[in-house]
Amino acid sequence: MGSGITVMAETLSNSYRFKVHYEMCTELMKLVHKVSGVIPQIEAARPRSSGMLALSSLTSEIDKAKQLLHYCSESSKLYLALTSDAIARRCQRSRDLLERSLDLVRNSVPILLAIEICHIIDELRNANFVLDPSEMEAGKVLRESLRPHLSIDGPTETLDIGALKFAASKLHIMSQRAVVIEKRSIKNLLSKAGDRKAKKEWLKFLLYLLNKYGNSIVAEQQENAIILGDITNEFQTSRSSNDAKADLLRNPVPPDEFKCPLSLRLMYDPVIIASGVTFERMWIQRWFNEGYDTCPKTKEKLPHQLLAPNSILKHEISKWCVEHGIKNIDLSKRAETLCSLEASSTSINSLGSLAHGYVDSIYNPDPSNGRVPDDLSSNSIQSDDGDQRCETSTLGTLRSLALLPKLKELQWESQCNVVEDVKNYLDRDEQAIGLAPFENFLTLLVHFLVDAHDQGDIKAQRTGSQLLLTYVTKNRYEVTCIKKGAFSLLISLLDSEVSEQVLAMLEVLSTHESCRPEIAASGVLAPIFKILGSRNRILQESALKILNNLSYDCYVCDHLIYLGCIPKMVPFLENSLFTKLALMILKNLCNSEEASTSIAETNKCIASVAEFLESASSEDQEYAVAILHSVCREQIRYCKLVLEESFTVYPALINIKTNGSDKAKASASELLSLFQDIEHDGL
Repeated sequence: MGSGITVMAETLSNSYRFKVHYEMCTELMKLVHKVSGVIPQIEAARPRSSGMLALSSLTSEIDKAKQLLHYCSESSKLYLALTSDAIARRCQRSRDLLERSLDLVRNSVPILLAIEICHIIDELRNANFVLDPSEMEAGKVLRESLRPHLSIDGPTETLDIGALKFAASKLHIMSQRAVVIEKRSIKNLLSKAGDRKAKKEWLKFLLYLLNKYGNSIVAEQQENAIILGDITNEFQTSRSSNDAKADLLRNPVPPDEFKCPLSLRLMYDPVIIASGVTFERMWIQRWFNEGYDTCPKTKEKLPHQLLAPNSILKHEISKWCVEHGIKNIDLSKRAETLCSLEASSTSINSLGSLAHGYVDSIYNPDPSNGRVPDDLSSNSIQSDDGDQRCETSTLGTLRSLALLPKLKELQWESQCNVVEDVKNYLDRDEQAIGLAPFENFLTLLVHFLVDAHDQGDIKAQRTGSQLLLTYVTKNRYEVTCIKKGAFSLLISLLDSEVSEQVLAMLEVLSTHESCRPEIAASGVLAPIFKILGSRNRILQESALKILNNLSYDCYVCDHLIYLGCIPKMVPFLENSLFTKLALMILKNLCNSEEASTSIAETNKCIASVAEFLESASSEDQEYAVAILHSVCREQIRYCKLVLEESFTVYPALINIKTNGSDKAKASASELLSLFQDIEHDGL
């Protein structure tokens, strides 16, 4: 296969002579070589029909990348400089689509080929498309100088051609032959411009300038050719040195012991197998699942296939990642979205019409109007054949997942269709819940919910809230990526039709230590306290659970006490449904120095807590004695207050000291000692 890639690379390299953006285009060309080289192996592996669908899209993306490379080798230098930002975006887009298509194929091929594909995906992710500073500067100067003249009826004699001369020097248009080639390229672009008016105006203007000032540009450039060449060489030498240093800083190489021997990638969940060798869990498990019973590294036959976590190595890897600012990705969390489909065809041609351009339509808005087409939801795709319906359903789901980042660009009905499709998909396949389409996934869904509320769309509110609740409940590891402002938006929905789901979401989010301060600061406490005063038992329970989670944060505790949380717990101490939650909240709040005063000064609070010293529940006893102990150890007068509030405290504490749990015994013993000291001192 290696020789095949070399031949292909040489063939493609000889096919292109990049006039501008040489480094960027060369980088893309290398990626196309890599991806093209693995296509025969993927076809030979005969992946499932879903894999063939992704393969068809992959070949389509390769063709598009080649078209871009051909364009950069045949186009006008001046026009390429003018549109440098757009060319960079197209290169990045091509890389991203190649990566996504390969990622879909990866799950449908044998492990060794999947590992090779992973290496190519890594190269795609690490590829950078950086514009040449001199070419970028030439384009900027040219745009700023020529743009004002496009609004005038035809070029004017007052035009300053300094910008054109500057661009020509940067782009090495330094001979009569170069000017002729440039004119020919512009004319070729004009013939293919169609009805794109803006593009035609720029091209005609450039052609006019070359016809009028071409000779004078050449004469001046030839005089400065030697000087310019020296400066360019010096700049390129310096830049190469700086780029090499930057690459070392930007891409630190992990130690070999941190890499999986199978995939050669940084491990996330290292495990040890019977041979004593450590592998990434996902890859070694897949190795065993494909029927291998040997160690991939030592080749020895294994007595068993048990996996033992290598916690020490995992800690070292995490430490190294933090030190170098690297985000280590758990590949096992990526949803294998296509694995549920059975292979219904082994030919790309049989799926070609279905797959044609689907990745492009997913990830790219219509350039004519800047809006993503509204007919991409799964509802618009229908088929009479059973197998094709299954294929089409998956394709629609993939489209919906990919459209989520662009949700705001869709019309409202299409937004609702996309959210509903993703919700149904996650309901069907719990294994896919680990799929995190993009960083702001949760925040975007919160915005969708707010829009649904503002529009009075109850169905959309319920669908969106169910999707969000499902995600945060089953994918707890990812929920910390919600943005700060999203909490405030979420809280604004507490008086909507989906208040129950919103509270359930806040309950999950509040279990995360990093989320608690943000939730407390978002203004949620006032509406939660209001819910505590309602008669809705379901909402009350959720509100108490949220307060309990928040009370584990010592900083949030002070905030809760200040807002009067303790007096609001007293009614729930008298309600058998929620006594445990109320006691837990009070116990957690006692970690704050201000809690003792508030508990002591709150009417009926001490008496209500003391009653649980005689509870049949050892857990309730433990909470109650811990609360009273926290109050009494702060001030002696609180000890007297406890004894005055309840005459049964003494015998109850003696009973707990004898029969209670270990924690309750310790607290009861200390509390009795405090009471005895008071009696001894006659206070």
